[in-house]
Amino acid sequence: MGRGSMEQRTVVRCAEGHLFSTTTFPMQNLGPGRLGPGRLIRCPQCGRLRSSVLADVRDLSTAQLAQAMRLEAAEFLA
Repeated sequence: MGRGSMEQRTVVRCAEGHLFSTTTFPMQNLGPGRLGPGRLIRCPQCGRLRSSVLADVRDLSTAQLAQAMRLEAAEFLA
């Protein structure tokens, strides 16, 4: 893996329900009052910019979590 494997990654879910991971999900930088609870991230499964929110990893199976960690978003917008 590349650079992302050395950084902490967060599992997120896009508006279409796809699970993936990202190294950039700065909830502290932009409060929910500005953009809502989600962030625009290009989903690696469908390739579109989607509003994405933190996934509750406690609700994910081991297989879902493993798949999400293999799919890493490369682009974070807002």
